[in-house]
Amino acid sequence: MTIPAQDPLDAPTAALAASVLEIARHVGEGDLPAPRLFALARSAELMAASPSLAALLGIGQETAPDPLHLTPIDLDDGTADQPTDPLAALEQVQWPDLAAGGALAGDLAPTAVELRGSEATDARPLGKLRVVVAALADGTTWSAVDRGDGRGYALGAALLPDITTALQQTFASD
Repeated sequence: MTIPAQDPLDAPTAALAASVLEIARHVGEGDLPAPRLFALARSAELMAASPSLAALLGIGQETAPDPLHLTPIDLDDGTADQPTDPLAALEQVQWPDLAAGGALAGDLAPTAVELRGSEATDARPLGKLRVVVAALADGTTWSAVDRGDGRGYALGAALLPDITTALQQTFASD
C-alpha cells in the first residue's frame, strides 16, 4: 500500500516514481546495513546499446521502448567496506556513462533524517525508516519513505531534502 503523493506527477516524474517503487520492491524488507546505489538508465538507450539484451527481452526493432522508462542497475559490488552514512556513500559514487540518474536505498534511524513538510509531523516509529531517494541529471527527484508501520510508503518529490540535494549534486559535477 502506498500513501497518495501530494506532488504532481508529470510523465518524466512518473517514470522516476516507478523506478523508485521498483527499487523498493527489489531491496525488500531485509536489513540494509549500508546504503545501496542504483544507476538509472534510459531503457530505450540501454536497448539500443545492447541489441542482444533487447532480443533476450523479446523487444524487436518494430517495438519502440518508452523513451522515459528507466531501468535501475544495482551498483552494489558486495564489498563490506561501504559507508553506512548515505551522504558519505554519495560522496564516493561514480555513475556509469549510461546513467540518466541515480538512486539510493537504505535504512535510517528516524532521528537521523529530517522529513519534509507534513511527513515530519507524523509520529515516527522507534525502528528504522526504509528510504529510496532518486534523482535524474535534469533535476527531477522522487522519494519513498516507509516508517515500518504497515501503512506503506509515503511518496513525494523530495521527502528527504538533505539526501535529495546530495544526490542531485553528484550529477552537477558531470
